[in-house]
Amino acid sequence: MREYKIFLIREPLSIEFYGKEHKIYQLVYEYYYSSIELRKIIEKQLEYITEPIPLFELHTFIRKFDSQQIYFYEETGEYLLELDDGAKAQLKLYPHELILYAEGSLEAETIFFELLRKFRSTFIAIDVKDQRFGWLRPIAYQKYI
Repeated sequence: MREYKIFLIREPLSIEFYGKEHKIYQLVYEYYYSSIELRKIIEKQLEYITEPIPLFELHTFIRKFDSQQIYFYEETGEYLLELDDGAKAQLKLYPHELILYAEGSLEAETIFFELLRKFRSTFIAIDVKDQRFGWLRPIAYQKYI
């Protein structure tokens, strides 16, 4: 199962970190695998470079997209997407991060990534375990539009 931590980076800082995504990855990695004392310091740094996710707006946006394909479970506050080929993706929403769990083909997680990319342009997804990370909408793409 793949697990992605997704953060909304502040607009001016996203431009500064373009091409230096590994620094954000390293910060998140150290946050999840460090001691409690160090974690408190890193948490402040993460709060500085990220902004809170507007959850109400995001809920509204996702529901407008495709209410038949993506299911929302109010009791757990998560979205679930299951495709015919057996691929699954689960999106959990928190005020400062989103967590996406996926298994099977990449199509289910790609649908969520596309939604988030359209919602805001400065989301970064980080797979801490497999050391993968990247912008959902690269800055270079934004400049030419």
